[in-house]
Amino acid sequence: MSSPPILLARTGAITTLTLNRPEHRNAMSPELFAAFEEAIEEVLADTTTRALVLTGSGDCFSAGANLRAELQRDGDADRPFLPFERSHAMYVPFLRLLDIEVPVIGALNGHAVGGGFGLSLLCDMRIANRSSKYGANFAKLGFHSGLAISYLL
Repeated sequence: MSSPPILLARTGAITTLTLNRPEHRNAMSPELFAAFEEAIEEVLADTTTRALVLTGSGDCFSAGANLRAELQRDGDADRPFLPFERSHAMYVPFLRLLDIEVPVIGALNGHAVGGGFGLSLLCDMRIANRSSKYGANFAKLGFHSGLAISYLL
């Protein structure tokens, strides 16, 4: 049995949401998107949470999107995903962090690149490891950085 892609734990009034795919450097997959969305809805409904800590398991916060998994996803057989629809479907669960009314603290325990960097920028505050690397690698390829990175910077 595999581990869940998201762990949600509460200690008093602090809720910790952990990206839990360390074997894939916490890369974002369709399963992680769905679990993240479910966890955020749970946090939004919980009136006892006074702060949300967002972190990653293992030694990496998040390597961003698992592009291999995304490219293998199929849309409806009669109507495949359009690029905008795919991007929108990927971003929406993470952008819900902006709806959380308590402080969201990013505990960046390792590298945060691509979408992982964007996810870290959605936090109100970031506590980072000095030896880790952070960046929007898609920009080096001439693509927009995604996950609202340009807006959030």
